[in-house]
Formats: sequence, structure tokens, C-alpha cells
Amino acid sequence: MTLTVVLDAVVAGLLLATILYAMLLSRRLGALRNDKAQLEALVHSLDESSRRAEAGVAALRQAADEVGRELQQRVDRGQALRSDLTYIIDLGGGLADRLEGRIRTGREAKPSVPADPAAVDAAPRPRRPVAQAPLEQTLVAERRDDASDADKRGVTGFPSRAERLLRRALDARS
Repeated sequence: MTLTVVLDAVVAGLLLATILYAMLLSRRLGALRNDKAQLEALVHSLDESSRRAEAGVAALRQAADEVGRELQQRVDRGQALRSDLTYIIDLGGGLADRLEGRIRTGREAKPSVPADPAAVDAAPRPRRPVAQAPLEQTLVAERRDDASDADKRGVTGFPSRAERLLRRALDARS
């Protein structure tokens, strides 16, 4: 009988080891199930965050496109103003050259200064024509001209009223 008792003791020891191993394995599987639930929650949270990030990127893209369009419009307006200002500067340079030529011609044609100061006061002065339009009528006509010029060229107000006034002032001096 000793052999059966020994074999029974060995089998009982192996059964005890199996029971302990099964308990340890059950605990590990329970921890794995808990970790699985946490992992699912983490994946769900990550999915939610990625969706919000995609929506944010789309909103940023839309805002960037809008700002880009607005910036392009400003650049286009700036280019138009630059070309108009270049035109005005060129025109002003031409007018300045003409004015300088007329002044030079006037200085060359001017008689020598009389020695008697009383003769200077008695010298006849050139007069402006009397039949000139009143200032209000001139300004109204200039506004109409501004509007028609702007319609013809597709820009607003260039050449401007100031340019026409400058031309008139230069012409009145000559």
C-alpha cells in the first residue's frame, strides 16, 4: 500500500499545484478583462480626439482660405492704387516739367527791373478773365467728370479732382 499512498500523495500535490495555478491564471485573466475595458475606453477617447482634431483642421483650412482670399483682394486693390499713383506721379512730373519750362521762358522774356520803385507799382498787371464760372458750378462739373472718368476706366476717382485743379492752376498761371 505504500505505493498507492505515495501515488495518491503525488496526484494530490499535482492537483493542489493545478488549483493554485488555475487561481493565479483566473486573477490574470480578470486583470486582462479589466485592462480590456480600459483599453476600449482609451481607444474610444482617442477616436473622439481624432475626430475633433479633423474638424479643427477643416475649420482652420476654411479660415485660411478666407483670409487668403481677403489678402489677395487687398493686394489687387493695392496694385490698382499703385498703378494709379504711378500714373499720377508721371502726370505730375510732366506738369512740373511744363511748369518749369514756362517759368524759365518767363524769366528769360522778363524785362530788366526798373530802377524806380514807383515805376514798379505803376506797371500794368495782367488780369484774369472776368467771365469765369462760379466755384460751385466748377465743383459740380468736376464731380460729374469724376464719375464719368471712373465709369470709363473702371476705377474710382483717378485721375482725381485734385489733378484737374492742379491742371487749372497751372493753366491759369500761364
